[in-house]
Amino acid sequence: MLSREVSVLNKRGLHLRFAGQITRIAAQFDALVKLYKGEQSADAHSTLSMLTLEAGSGSKLLLQAEGEQAGEALQAIANFIETYTGSP
Repeated sequence: MLSREVSVLNKRGLHLRFAGQITRIAAQFDALVKLYKGEQSADAHSTLSMLTLEAGSGSKLLLQAEGEQAGEALQAIANFIETYTGSP
C-alpha cells in the first residue's frame, strides 16, 4: 500500500465538480484509492463519498492506494488535487 499527504488548495475546497474529476482520474487505473481526512475515509471512485469528507480549502488529505497501478493512480490524483484551481 502506498500513501501520500496532499493539501486542498482550491479556494472552494473539495466540491462536486472537483470530486467528479478525481473520480474520472481514479477510473483510469487498476487500483483502489482512498482519501482520508482525520478519521473519515472516502473511495476515490465515488464522487458522493468524497463530498462527505467536507474538505475545505487548506484541508490535509491522506491518499492511500493499492493495486497493480497504485503508484500511477496515487501520483495522478495527488498532482490533480494539489494543482486544481477550478478553472476549466
